[in-house]
Amino acid sequence: MEKENKSKTFTLIEMLTVIAIIAILAALLMPVVTKISGRAKDTKAKAEMQSIITAVKSYEATYGVLPIPSGWANGNTGSAYSDLMNALTNVPLGSNAREIRFLDVPEDYSTKSYVDPWSNKYLIYMDTDYDGQVTGLSKTDGYGTVFVYSTGSDGTDGTDNDVHSWE
Repeated sequence: MEKENKSKTFTLIEMLTVIAIIAILAALLMPVVTKISGRAKDTKAKAEMQSIITAVKSYEATYGVLPIPSGWANGNTGSAYSDLMNALTNVPLGSNAREIRFLDVPEDYSTKSYVDPWSNKYLIYMDTDYDGQVTGLSKTDGYGTVFVYSTGSDGTDGTDNDVHSWE
């Protein structure tokens, strides 16, 4: 009898089949991973919004007034936004009179300011006339001192992607 010499290696067809199966499984998992990543960013944004609200209220409790910068308009994302964030973070040092850090500073604060997970500035609305109501919110007026929201992944105000502190 003659011995058969069989090789214990994969054939090209077997290798391509395995690669195709792995590719199909990866394609099935991508939407799930994307959805989970989106939810994680929403959760991070809500946590940061609550931190901003807490910082504004702590500032108000410390100084007796809201930290309303010169030229402030609700939803402002210009220089007044930067002034507000500087007062809350005390960056640079001396940005508020008692040099208190009301809001933690993110690692990339010096280059990006204080932004949401999609790199957009938060829209902050405060009761600037102290009547107990904040006006100018996109969908409703709110009763309270401060409200914050993010325009979400699309960066457009008033869409379903918006993340609100009051929801």
